[in-house]
Amino acid sequence: MPRVLIVDDHTFIRRGIQSILDSSSGWEFCGEAENGIAGIRMAAELKPDVIIMDVSMPGLNGLEATRVIHEAQPEVKILLLTLHESIEILRSGFRAGAQGYLLKSEAEHELIHALASIVGEKTYISPKVDPNEAKGVLREMPLSR
Repeated sequence: MPRVLIVDDHTFIRRGIQSILDSSSGWEFCGEAENGIAGIRMAAELKPDVIIMDVSMPGLNGLEATRVIHEAQPEVKILLLTLHESIEILRSGFRAGAQGYLLKSEAEHELIHALASIVGEKTYISPKVDPNEAKGVLREMPLSR
């Protein structure tokens, strides 16, 4: 059962994600962090299989935290969670080591699908993101991912 760490600066978002995980068999919530620095520390301590990482957080943002975690633990799958439908954030996130990009507006219905995709060694990009632009970003990524 994949272990999931949630990193988001809003408690209600963390609780909502935890509720979705609890209602779906096959996922184990292992911890939470309120910012990028705490997320890096928790990832090192808890060794999760998957991290759900908010992009916009005060202090160290989710993209930088993703980069640090990916360099230290490349086997950990990271799903970026964001309000922003931005190809630049998508590109930066995947370059930092993320395997998924989920819009918060779609999280209630897409979270489990997104997690299953990245745990299954695939990438995931929210359906609202322009598919042609998303394919362009994926073509830019190294094949070794």
